[in-house]
Amino acid sequence: MSQNTHPIKHDASALMPPPQVRASAGTVGREIELKLHVAPSDLARLARHPALVGLQQGTAASTRLYTVYFDTPDLRLASFGVALRVRRQGAQYIQTVKTLGGGNSGDAAAVAVRREWDWPIAGEDPDISLLTLDGIRDLVPQDALPEIRPLFTTDFQRTTLMLRPDPLTAIEVALDTGEIRAGTTYRPISEIELELKAGPVTALFDLARELQRIVPMRISADNKALAGFALVTGRLPEPAKASPLGLTPAATVADGFRHIVRNCMSHVLANEACVLAGGNDEGIHQMRVALRRLRSAFGLFDDIIASGDVKALKDEVRWLMDRLGPARDWDILHHRFFQPYAEKHGHDDAIRRLGQAISSSRRSAHARASEALYSPRYTTLMLALGSWLESGRWQEDADRDVLETAAKPLQEMAGAWLGERHRKSRKAGRQIRKIDGEQRHRLRISFKKLRYGVEFFRGVYAAGSVRPYLEKVEALQESLGDLNDADVSNQLLKALVDDASKDVRTAAKGLCQWLERHARRRVDGLPDQWAEFEKAKPFWE
Repeated sequence: MSQNTHPIKHDASALMPPPQVRASAGTVGREIELKLHVAPSDLARLARHPALVGLQQGTAASTRLYTVYFDTPDLRLASFGVALRVRRQGAQYIQTVKTLGGGNSGDAAAVAVRREWDWPIAGEDPDISLLTLDGIRDLVPQDALPEIRPLFTTDFQRTTLMLRPDPLTAIEVALDTGEIRAGTTYRPISEIELELKAGPVTALFDLARELQRIVPMRISADNKALAGFALVTGRLPEPAKASPLGLTPAATVADGFRHIVRNCMSHVLANEACVLAGGNDEGIHQMRVALRRLRSAFGLFDDIIASGDVKALKDEVRWLMDRLGPARDWDILHHRFFQPYAEKHGHDDAIRRLGQAISSSRRSAHARASEALYSPRYTTLMLALGSWLESGRWQEDADRDVLETAAKPLQEMAGAWLGERHRKSRKAGRQIRKIDGEQRHRLRISFKKLRYGVEFFRGVYAAGSVRPYLEKVEALQESLGDLNDADVSNQLLKALVDDASKDVRTAAKGLCQWLERHARRRVDGLPDQWAEFEKAKPFWE
């Protein structure tokens, strides 16, 4: 296939497909898959393992797949969330348009749900006219078509097996090894894709958990197209905030729990690459936010969770938070407090060496966080959580009353749950002028839980009714969070300089005093923010 960098040549008439082509939009599919990174040596081992061979239907097929991905120089198609590729399979060429995202983050936890359209074409260059068909033209920016050109390639060997875990379930397993190449840069491919052809989505998690017991793996939140675009741009993975929830007034309580936990899991996985790349400290912050949201969801829906293994899952989530927490704490000390202090007070030698000590501790904490994410324990947690959620085991011990509650409209229960959190927060903060640091810490946690509850349930209430209340909650939580950050940073500093030289201890003492002044200003502003919160009308009433 040609590797020129010029636009695909076509005239205006070529943008209008002939009648016989326009009559069909090609083969339209919905892809449901779970993708995992595997070391190359382990990939070969998996292909021969009884866990796969024993479930295999038919014979394995192996083929080399060479694919060219096309876009405009400014990646217009990618910005619209689609990828265009032409794949050579033997003597055939298949053109594909595929959505890049993993679907709504409420579709299935950690599982990508994508749409794709396939057409056999005559040659190695894409047939641009197919991008103007009904059903496609709304996905692809039509004004970008004249600028489409080849950007990167994938070249890999794929071994495909069809597994039948039971008569109603079919999973296509693809073991891929090769590379993605953009110009002179490349990235190796060594992964396993589990695509659900028939049966429940939980079958993907069950199979992945079985494979995880054989060789270490990591769940992949991206795909080959996204990896290729990253090579083209040279950008490191970016942090990601939680995707908007898709809950509506029609949702049941059980719908709400499943959707929210899926959203939290997607939020975790979306930031994994950013944390491991080490290019943006916000990634670890967002991953911790995702885990806090997940724990908050467990607490909020505690009335309908009836499962003996929920404690083990909560303990594993707590383990992961504990591994990520120190990295975030050192980031806050360095970025939010030390750097402004150093800029204001001058970079004398003691302050410089204090900064070096802080940076060294930050690097060590980030290394431990990355070690946790590379560990089999983390992958096992995410797979176990996905399996537990999608299989319905979270209600396996439910009695009739619990099942009846789970079937109720979410809006009916959301008001009661939000009201309870609202009352607890008001009670904890009534004496906000007098409370000490430990009481402020408990108040902060209470407001964090309240905020997450409001964010979870806002979709079941009238648009616009939630925002005024949420703004007051956010303002208080931000101030309480900043006070907690200052307190944690103070503790880190004191522990850091225990064995330091006298001048570094003096520099650290000056920073601690600066932190205390910063905290006092925050404390002074709390009563006014509290008064504003007390005026806020609970929208669920």
